[in-house]
Amino acid sequence: MESGPKYAISKEGLIKLVVLLFACTTFALLADSGAYESPPEKTWAFAAFIICFSISFLFYFFHVIGLSSRMNCGGSCTYVGFEFLWSWLSTIHFFAASIAFALNINCNVCDNCKWCNEQVASVTLAFVTVILYGVESYFLRTYAPANVGYIATLRGWLKTAILVFGGAAFSLLVDSGYSWCRGGCYDGTTYALAAYCIGWSVTVLIFFAMMFAPKGKLDSKGFSMFHFVWSVLCVLLFITASSCFAAYMQCSNFDYPTCRKRLCGVIAGFIAAVLYIVDAVLNKPDK
Repeated sequence: MESGPKYAISKEGLIKLVVLLFACTTFALLADSGAYESPPEKTWAFAAFIICFSISFLFYFFHVIGLSSRMNCGGSCTYVGFEFLWSWLSTIHFFAASIAFALNINCNVCDNCKWCNEQVASVTLAFVTVILYGVESYFLRTYAPANVGYIATLRGWLKTAILVFGGAAFSLLVDSGYSWCRGGCYDGTTYALAAYCIGWSVTVLIFFAMMFAPKGKLDSKGFSMFHFVWSVLCVLLFITASSCFAAYMQCSNFDYPTCRKRLCGVIAGFIAAVLYIVDAVLNKPDK
């Protein structure tokens, strides 16, 4: 990869510059609207936008001044390897922050006012920035550190998407108050929460095992079969949990943030179930 002023006109440099422009505009519009102080989800999203932009800017700055070539630690611990990891993490971080921000926009207090328009523009740019971070990490995937190269593969990206949507499903269920009803309704939402958490937690362990286990240690038929069976089981867990979640939403007006969170949680749960189906197909052990 180019280092110094030539980096600014390289493919990687231009992509990074576009990412920085969109990320900066995202939090600048939110800051100008003054709508980041409440609720806490907006404050967290605002902080996430700034952190992602700031660290990405440092990566760009060190490339342009030529310092990046001197910041390698040797072996697989390279500067661009860390840059790939940050781009990958920023994709997830920005996506989660964008969802949290979008679900808590409240424009009922005014119609077509600057305060509302800036928030809508900000969240739109936030989702565009998510795509740009994903594109950047795709182009940097060949520089991924050897011990975490799994996340740069098709299966790694798929597993990342599963964890993002699965985590969104149970976090939105909790954030919207999963104990909002009693009787069978409470039992159903509690089952949904337990199923989401169990499926997601074990998948996290599999994900880290695929990244950090010594090469060849997980090539056994036993682990492959467990991986496949768990993906199939998670399809059932997430479908049944999302069905219970949808059945007991008890929402008739989605203008309220709480109802939007529940609806988004249900959608995220079903998306995770579909991704688990794909994961099971890709990881089906050979006969």
